[in-house]
Amino acid sequence: MVSEKFTTISTVGRNSKPESALIAFVEDESLRIYFQTGTGTRKFTNLKTNGNVAFVIGFGKTTVQYEGIAKRVEDTKIIEQIKKKFVNKNSPTTKEFLNRPIVSFFEVMPTWIGYSDYSTDTPIVSELKF
Repeated sequence: MVSEKFTTISTVGRNSKPESALIAFVEDESLRIYFQTGTGTRKFTNLKTNGNVAFVIGFGKTTVQYEGIAKRVEDTKIIEQIKKKFVNKNSPTTKEFLNRPIVSFFEVMPTWIGYSDYSTDTPIVSELKF
């Protein structure tokens, strides 16, 4: 996950329909994912009523499938730490965007992670449940 800068996020929209988008993300050593989104996006609207999310990280023969619960981060100290993670990861998310007042930050706690590596003759497939 560390080498990837983008992921596809899926949220639960109105009428329980899935909605997906490409986003920039950062992670921590506890396998939490952090991302930001504008308050006018479908993601933001969906997450206000349903925190269930799913990600696919990686777009080649090696991928991580990740499910978890997203919660909005309100603590300004934690938000500053998340911003630093984006800058340190050399994220395509610019410093200017991170500081816009319409940006909201989310923390995702994993509930299930799957790993698939089909780059060798013997594929590796594993999963973690939390």
